[in-house]
Amino acid sequence: MKRYGRDVFCSMNPRVDEDHRALFKLLDRVSTHRRDADVEDLNPLLDQLLEHTFDHFAREEKAMEIWGYPQLDHHSKEHQALRKAFIESLRQAAKGSMGLPVFIQHVKESFTYHFETEDMLFVCWQQHPDRAFKRPELTRVGG
Repeated sequence: MKRYGRDVFCSMNPRVDEDHRALFKLLDRVSTHRRDADVEDLNPLLDQLLEHTFDHFAREEKAMEIWGYPQLDHHSKEHQALRKAFIESLRQAAKGSMGLPVFIQHVKESFTYHFETEDMLFVCWQQHPDRAFKRPELTRVGG
């Protein structure tokens, strides 16, 4: 995956890597709909994003299980928290209590944060399974 013009992710599982690329492409497409009036046009993309995200989490966790990743339980809990937060934010956006731009920013930041912390921790472990890695200390934007 290229972020900021450089390769930053290779999980040694081409399917997981493709999932991440597709997820960020979907997020970029969702980001083009910034006005609350765009909700109707956005619904099919949100359906795709929801389905892709949940399917990806299942595939990624299966790959981690096959690899014997010792932090699988923690990673699965992180995925569960992301699913719950995504659905709750989507509900708020659908009710109108959260503006579309805020929803989109929240989703992008949440996925990016997970990618840059938990997923990268897995990548580091895959490349050096004999080493212990600490979770990166990143600050979430907006809380």
